[in-house]
Amino acid sequence: MSRRKADAERTRETILDAAETTFLAQGVSRTTLAHIAQAAGVTRGAIYWHFEDKAAVFDALLERVRIPLDEIVDDAVHQLGSTPIDCLRNIAQRSLAGICHDLPLQRAATIVLHRCEKLEDDHPRISMITRLSEHAEAKVEQLFEQAQQQGQLRNDLTPEGARRQFHGFLIGTCFDWLQDPHQYSLDDARDSIVETLMRGLLVEQKR
Repeated sequence: MSRRKADAERTRETILDAAETTFLAQGVSRTTLAHIAQAAGVTRGAIYWHFEDKAAVFDALLERVRIPLDEIVDDAVHQLGSTPIDCLRNIAQRSLAGICHDLPLQRAATIVLHRCEKLEDDHPRISMITRLSEHAEAKVEQLFEQAQQQGQLRNDLTPEGARRQFHGFLIGTCFDWLQDPHQYSLDDARDSIVETLMRGLLVEQKR
């Protein structure tokens, strides 16, 4: 990488770090590009060199955490691909562990769930803030399709419906915990939370 490219990449990351800090402090809606520029120590022109608008900054910030989440899904499929239920349980466990221990992921989740006061009409991409990447969604739905083929998915659920409930349950758990991470130890509660989630989606096993 040339020195010029390296400098440009550093500036881009500085802008994203400043956006993260500013979004956390005052919320997405109340943050302007001028606020981000001031926090980053750059001009607004420098921001426009890298990003079209605030929504593009927001998208890029989320992309930095979507990639690790994609890796969680891919790793589970690679290691446990023949056992879809174990894959899904692993994805849920590692996603919650990431919220607990991966500070960039935790900050991004806090912004997504608690610092977006309203959805701005002129920035429609912000309305997709709680979506996983299309890659992760497709992989998780495929796992539920496999579970259905193996007779493990509840009869009244489709793979798409199960994927939506899986995602919604985890988002709801994160939303609640991130309101006050000191209210209880999410890390200690992970096993029971994931077990509750999986029992709600699967056929009850006969004993």
